[in-house]
Amino acid sequence: MIERSDRASARVETLRRQFGLSEFETDLLVLCAGQLLDPSVAARIGGRPTFGYALAHLSGAHLDATVPTRPLRASRLVVMTPGVPALEAPLTIDDRILSYLLGIVTLDERLLPHVMHVPDSSPLTSSQLEFVDRVARVLANMPRPSSLQLHGGEHSTRLAILRAAAAEQGLLLLVLRASSLTLATAELELLQRLVEREVRLGELLAAIAVDPFDGADVFRCVRTFSEGLAVPIAISTTDTIPLSNHVSSMTVPSTTAVERHEIWTAALGDRDFDLDGLAQQFQLEPAQIAGLAATVDDATTFDALWITCRDASRPRLDDLAQPIEPNATWESLVVAPNALASLRELVAQLACRHQVHERWGLARGDRRGQAITALFHGPSGTGKTHAAEVIAHAAKLDLFQIDLSQVVDKYVGETEKRLRRIFDAAERGGAVLLFDEADALFGKRGKIERGTDRWANLEVSYLLQRMERYRGLAILTTNAKDSLDHAFLRRLRFVVPFAFPEVGLRAELWRRVFPSETPLAGVEPTKLARLQLTGASIKNVAMRAAFHAAHEHGGVTMAHLVMAARSEYAKLEQPFPEAEVHSWNGRY
Repeated sequence: MIERSDRASARVETLRRQFGLSEFETDLLVLCAGQLLDPSVAARIGGRPTFGYALAHLSGAHLDATVPTRPLRASRLVVMTPGVPALEAPLTIDDRILSYLLGIVTLDERLLPHVMHVPDSSPLTSSQLEFVDRVARVLANMPRPSSLQLHGGEHSTRLAILRAAAAEQGLLLLVLRASSLTLATAELELLQRLVEREVRLGELLAAIAVDPFDGADVFRCVRTFSEGLAVPIAISTTDTIPLSNHVSSMTVPSTTAVERHEIWTAALGDRDFDLDGLAQQFQLEPAQIAGLAATVDDATTFDALWITCRDASRPRLDDLAQPIEPNATWESLVVAPNALASLRELVAQLACRHQVHERWGLARGDRRGQAITALFHGPSGTGKTHAAEVIAHAAKLDLFQIDLSQVVDKYVGETEKRLRRIFDAAERGGAVLLFDEADALFGKRGKIERGTDRWANLEVSYLLQRMERYRGLAILTTNAKDSLDHAFLRRLRFVVPFAFPEVGLRAELWRRVFPSETPLAGVEPTKLARLQLTGASIKNVAMRAAFHAAHEHGGVTMAHLVMAARSEYAKLEQPFPEAEVHSWNGRY
């Protein structure tokens, strides 16, 4: 009825083949296009075509072409006027299909809000390029429908690998945001059909980019969307998602320290920086290293570059851990000499671990000996958390205090998943992880008397294994060392006691508790040291006394401190040593 050019005929043939159209359906689709493009066609048929007209005038007519499951309607190749019987409803070719027949390269505009941009050039290391070849081979043999899940590594790296693997198969990459899939059933089903159509029209690989913080609702929508597709789909995710059309899961290799060192050297080889230290400490991707190296100028110091790399490697643990700004220094730490010596040795090992592990080969081939783990045990308020801040500040590393209430879950397997998220995320920058009151999580494994005991024991076993492989520093604090599982104690490199401070340490704590700007009037640290208080309680007393003094528009006196100490003793439900205080000079 309308003439076709050779190119148009080739595109019509592609539509017929890709969507499984019969000859009658193909002719009807061409008729719908002709009605829009050629006024004589519209005049001849008296307006827009209908299924009824096509059944009466086109050869090979079959009634089942009108049903919703046949490709003309299922793949939205034609649009029907709603509310009209199928045989009588005027038909219009879909705009995207018409553009395709006209040779216009485009993307259905309804997909644009759901599609994310993937940079054209994201450099990959040699090991990652080898992995691209493996992914390409899997893609070449994927049936329809099916899914390939790429997990691990960085989000940008996973997408770069998918893009490169698709290119090896002559495909372009179409990436949907997982968060865009939280749609009503009808809208999600339409999106499925549009994605399927683009894959068939454009020689595309469809993919979904899943963020680990998307939440359960998004994960459910990803499952629904993926399992309802009639074309292969790739999923970029941190953790695999169980799918019925699952074909393969592949773990993205991280950059090796050697590869990172090579990239740093190529970018900054003329600078006298410890590039090996940067490569060992921060698991940055090639694109990140290139971007950070580009910011380095003649005025950039190594310490500044280190901080920049630390910031770029900072994990996203907002819902599971509290970041602590480690501003405390050695000068602010008052602990017993044996504890201080252990802490300084710990920091020294952090600084030298790459030399010992890698250059000297003491941990080569076995990651289980590389973890630096420590237990800080002692009464509450004796400086355990403060010491963790000092260590993180000295090592110039991030410090995260783990929120155990968000980690421990009553459902089987959930605690391990959350712990894996913590360790995997923190691994990139070797952050310091602080498990406060760790006996709640790292308690003794007991006899299996109830069903839940088995899973609790498995959680402890998982932690034992994961901590041994962690390349950063994990610090456990507890007020009850004896409640910890002995298997943990055997594997801990440092066990540092934080005893209740004796009188000499308490005097030193009183000397350091007030900054130089605080006005003092007759304060005697030696006398105050007789009060049985921990470092945390001494800080509380000092703060309360300072407020009393400020309210009275004067300096801090012994009277203010005794008044505040009485309140602290009352809070701790301990008797205040009135006889001791009474012997001091002054009005108390």
